[in-house]
Amino acid sequence: MPVFRKLFPAERGHYRDHLLRLAAADRYARFAGMVGDAVIDRHVARMDWTRTTVIAAIERGAVVGAVELCTDRAVWPDNAEIAVSVEAVHQSGGIGSVLMRRALTVARNRSVGRVHLLCLAENRRMRAMMRRLGARQEADGGEVTAIVELPRPNQFSLALEALEDGAGAVNSLLDHMHGGRALRAA
Repeated sequence: MPVFRKLFPAERGHYRDHLLRLAAADRYARFAGMVGDAVIDRHVARMDWTRTTVIAAIERGAVVGAVELCTDRAVWPDNAEIAVSVEAVHQSGGIGSVLMRRALTVARNRSVGRVHLLCLAENRRMRAMMRRLGARQEADGGEVTAIVELPRPNQFSLALEALEDGAGAVNSLLDHMHGGRALRAA
């Protein structure tokens, strides 16, 4: 079972490595088109970690799934954009759903009222997950925008994020102590 936790900016290389390992179809789905390694390198290098949170699923010291939550208060004061990726061998195990739920909690606790996810119309798996999360879906040609409306943060949502952060730290430590390779700064 993977460890789920937020990544630190110094761990951007591990996130990049995960994106580079995505199979061609998964890379196409994540970026809504074919992108080469150089595009991924630039994407990760240019990430603004003051407005981006990356929550990762880590197994045996490697990021195997991640969700990227981006906010821009100047452009979208109470909105955020989200993107999720899970490596092929780890799909269908619920990793994407766990990552998405955690990202929605983080967004809610930052007073984000609406989260947008853009995916290709043929991405049935992502569309089904977004439906389960209560997203409204708007089709536009070959793309679908899924929109999740979030309630205001409350004591439960704040406690849930704190608990998940603590559990991620403890599980990472235990994984490292029992033979797993903890992520190190790249």
